Amino acid sequence: MKTVVTMFALAVFLGAALAEEALPTKDQVLQRFVEAVGGGAALEGRDEVWYSGTIVQDLAWKEPSHTETPFCCRASDTGWLSYVESADWADLPPEDTNEPALKLRWVMHPSFATQVEDFFPDLEVVRRETRAGRSVIVLAPADLKFEHYALYFDEETGLLNHIGYHNDLTDWREVDGVLCPHTFVFGRKGGHTTYEFEEVSAKD
Repeated sequence: MKTVVTMFALAVFLGAALAEEALPTKDQVLQRFVEAVGGGAALEGRDEVWYSGTIVQDLAWKEPSHTETPFCCRASDTGWLSYVESADWADLPPEDTNEPALKLRWVMHPSFATQVEDFFPDLEVVRRETRAGRSVIVLAPADLKFEHYALYFDEETGLLNHIGYHNDLTDWREVDGVLCPHTFVFGRKGGHTTYEFEEVSAKD
């Protein structure tokens, strides 16, 4: 009888452990992200967002190794984005400049949290892991290189805090009811490039 009770208790324990480790679905992770930044209505209400800030380069293999370059850009909810590395808004081109790279174009999109699958298609839930002391759920597109496009969502906050091996999204702050990352760090061997969004303004 004691053996039966022990085995039953063990089965209950294992069942509870397995339930605790059950992974959320992709839709659950993405919806949690939308809610974490302010909700779908707040995101869809943003027609344009204007950004200005500084690109900080710390690269051991370049001379000078440390540089700071101003930038500004205007992003619309249609996916159009005009970008220039200048502090003068008058220098902003009137057309889509096809810059910056994919990850930053997504971050700058006014409705970024509802646009994840447009920029990162065919996502699948890969695993749960601990990163920098935080439990994260990892999603990755099946048809893109995992090391470059895996998305790491913090389980406690619901926010996306890392992309691929080298991209960190930090300093989340509220702008007109929407939480936006104000620092984007791209690390590489020998240094890193940091985009610091000093002014973020939503337009409607």
